[in-house]
Amino acid sequence: MKNEVFGCWYEPGDAGTWFTWFINQHKDYPQFLKQTHYEQEGNPLGHIPTDYSCRNADWNIVNELFPKANTNQCYKTLPWHNPFQLEDNELENETVEQLAHRIIKDSNTKAIIIPQVEISYQLFAKRLAFIRPRFTVKTAMEIYENRINRMYKNTVKLVEQVTTVHTIAVDKLILRNDNVEYNKLLDILQVPALENWKALSNECYTTIYSPWEHIQNSELDNRPETLKNINKDPYS
Repeated sequence: MKNEVFGCWYEPGDAGTWFTWFINQHKDYPQFLKQTHYEQEGNPLGHIPTDYSCRNADWNIVNELFPKANTNQCYKTLPWHNPFQLEDNELENETVEQLAHRIIKDSNTKAIIIPQVEISYQLFAKRLAFIRPRFTVKTAMEIYENRINRMYKNTVKLVEQVTTVHTIAVDKLILRNDNVEYNKLLDILQVPALENWKALSNECYTTIYSPWEHIQNSELDNRPETLKNINKDPYS
């Protein structure tokens, strides 16, 4: 039986590493391990978990062959989480569309699954402001509003040019344990439900997102690394 391969292409801050790991916990997937990262240790906000890594699911598309597993699998790409985040002039030997086609072909990807933040973006925005200190919380909020109103739709149209695309509201999984959204994922993967899937999503919420409920926006905006960039283009 042919193994199925899915790609997780996503925007920074949209829980793509956790989502990739989560997919890989299902039946006939490799059950990769994840590690918790504590960035900016010693910062005045405390020793806060900010991200996960799942190195066995990483694929550096610049200098590595696709890390094929002997099971179904979901991968995420490095150094870019989605090739359509690039412009053609940022690549040397191919266009963005050619790069996307190459990724799909080399991995024999069945479909791309894009995690999106659709309804509850405030905690995601505060975390983005923390891990990208050049952003104020207001800027991070505006980024998410733009994603919801325009960018997500545009990204889906671009990816549809090279393969099948599915979207999952990852905020509904993490913040609400949304059964409808989880069943949507199961339909895509064609696998049975994990008995402990809510425990996995709860762990992500508790570890990565709940700390931001107790931190004021001003505490993030007044960090020295943010203040020194306050008058600069936040997208530079």
